[in-house]
Amino acid sequence: TISIDRTGTIYIEDDAIAPGTLPEALEARTRGGEPPLIVLRGDRSLDYGRVMQVMGELGRAGFTSISLVTEGSVSAP
Repeated sequence: TISIDRTGTIYIEDDAIAPGTLPEALEARTRGGEPPLIVLRGDRSLDYGRVMQVMGELGRAGFTSISLVTEGSVSAP
């Protein structure tokens, strides 16, 4: 699970990672096996562009199986 908080900080599980190190941090966790299903959670107040930036970074690193999770969303009209 990858989370992005309202400040844009990225977490893998509960561990904050340094900016620009997401692919390396994920690769260290997969240890050369098949890329895992990524569950991406973003703070509701987060700019959509930031979420897309993280998804692009994941895609370029070969992590293409991404599931988006939202919590506390306003229900559709």
